[in-house]
Amino acid sequence: MGKKIAMISALGGQGTTLAAACMGLSAAALGYKTTLVDLCGFGGTLAQVLSVGEEVVMNLADVLGGTCTVEDAFITCGEGLRFLPSPLFSEEAVDPRRVEVRRLVEELGREGDVIVDWPAGVVPDCGAAGCFDVFILCACADSLSLQYAAALRRRIRQAAADSHHDCETRLLLTQFSPAYLRDGGMTDIDACIDTVGARLLGVVPLDTAAGRAVRTGLPLDRDGEAMRYCRDAVRRLFGETVPLDAKTSLLNQLTR
Repeated sequence: MGKKIAMISALGGQGTTLAAACMGLSAAALGYKTTLVDLCGFGGTLAQVLSVGEEVVMNLADVLGGTCTVEDAFITCGEGLRFLPSPLFSEEAVDPRRVEVRRLVEELGREGDVIVDWPAGVVPDCGAAGCFDVFILCACADSLSLQYAAALRRRIRQAAADSHHDCETRLLLTQFSPAYLRDGGMTDIDACIDTVGARLLGVVPLDTAAGRAVRTGLPLDRDGEAMRYCRDAVRRLFGETVPLDAKTSLLNQLTR
């Protein structure tokens, strides 16, 4: 069984979709057979981040509706990574908490690791909490984002307890930048961890080049800032010992 990982945030605009794309690409680059699933309802944002929007023909709604097989809907995104897109239009939106979605994630988990982009602000129920091994809480380093992330962590833990399942929650601080810190972001990493109450998986800097690539439909730079820090996060997630430089090089770089 592979790891079943949900990338989740309590608020929109936390950089979760970009982080999910970088985590999926990084896992595949590190040799893990990975399936990346867009559960964000509708809109196809993850497909655009992966630069495969024009390749989408079938999607998650088609799979669940019996229009096609999951294999027909997959898009290959390089060696070791396949992608299952979300519907484009709101009337086809799929609730990620549906039993059929959970069964699909569990089935994909038998073939390798699964990373899903979970919709912001949608709280997993006990069935969803019982399906995933890890929930990665993506949050910016400001008080509001962290407090909402803490509330979401508590809801996930309660849902996991209700399902008698021991899933892990980890914190991924996203969009770290000098401008963000000057505008009131927290520079004390320990305070961020204490506020959310989850182990820190990594800190991802704001990557303006990645944002520009997404807006213009270009592929993400596999050696870019966001990708590099997400690659280290993946290695930690899969048990490798990779030092966290959040309190040293990255933080010093952003605050000097």
